[in-house]
Amino acid sequence: MSQPRALSRPASIPASTPTLTRRTAVDFADQAERLRAQLADFWGKPVRGLPRAMDLMTAMYLTATGRDLVDDPHAITLYITMCANFHAAYEASDVWVAPHSIGDRIARHPLLNQASVIHGNLEDAAPARDGLAYFPTPIHLGDLHPVHGLAWHMEGTGSDLAIAVETITATQLLPTRLPPLIAASTKLPLAPYCPNGVTTLYEAALAGYGNPRLFGAPDPDTALALVLAFWELREPTTRDADGSGDPGAVEDTLTVFQHAGPGHGTKKSSRSRNGKRAKQPRRRRRIRVIREPAHTPAPVLQPRPIDSADGVAEHITAPNWRDETLRWEVSEKYQNRCPNPHQHRAIIEAGGECKPVRVPIKAHFNGPKGRDVDPRRAVRIIPDRS
Repeated sequence: MSQPRALSRPASIPASTPTLTRRTAVDFADQAERLRAQLADFWGKPVRGLPRAMDLMTAMYLTATGRDLVDDPHAITLYITMCANFHAAYEASDVWVAPHSIGDRIARHPLLNQASVIHGNLEDAAPARDGLAYFPTPIHLGDLHPVHGLAWHMEGTGSDLAIAVETITATQLLPTRLPPLIAASTKLPLAPYCPNGVTTLYEAALAGYGNPRLFGAPDPDTALALVLAFWELREPTTRDADGSGDPGAVEDTLTVFQHAGPGHGTKKSSRSRNGKRAKQPRRRRRIRVIREPAHTPAPVLQPRPIDSADGVAEHITAPNWRDETLRWEVSEKYQNRCPNPHQHRAIIEAGGECKPVRVPIKAHFNGPKGRDVDPRRAVRIIPDRS
């Protein structure tokens, strides 16, 4: 277990924010439930008497100590207990689907850009004692692996409260930074996502397991700050007694079919008198989807008054061309373009690279349509927005 370290904040990478529609919200809710079930299976399903996640915990232990785990029986007992606790927590977790825009807002949150993480009563601030947040648009922090999910688990209460935080990333990215021998011997889940960092907070002592940089994970301070920032940003606006308030600042609750974890769905149903098995209804699970408008402020439109024919000032939203702006000719040139524009986001999130290629751009005209061409100009006049 590493010692608590000073907080170091990697630079954030801004990303575009698509809109979360009703149809995609249902799809994302199903993906979030699938992620919860897969992580519960990863932490709880035994293989040869040990949970699957023991391979990951062993890799974290070796990157921190350089010793074989079998030399420390206390570590084995501790990690088996942790795996069991994480499995139970994922079985009871409340699940949120974060909007696309919240990832960039978390990366720019003050908690991730100050020298220390100051927190109050975690039991009062937490939206649930066991929770999982799924980010369809992941959080990008510098050169670390993108954060596709955050999970937190609480045990005890009061002075005995202990909280564990997990950062979740794409499974295929984990071996890219690990030493070759550890990467070859670590059995990762077949699911698309996997935990890459475990942080614990107990009696005001913050610690992380393993070497976070080798797993592309944030340090313990940043991991805790990520969870606290999500707790603050996801808090819906309280509605008034008469039902008024911002309708876009609340959460939608969707119910999706619950995915089976280890031990579920193995019990045979009873037979009826005619020998047919009675159909058991599939369980459903509630998923909270945070509405996009709650975290996507409306664009600020800066109107520019223009005198109309009747003398009444009109307001036209920016940007506006100046009245004297004419069109100008752009000759044929070359620009650097992405060769995979439709798959660009998926390639970058998976750790790949899209090398730009030079493509020819046809000759064209820029500027407001319906105006004359000014042969003297080759640059745009920036409109006055003061």
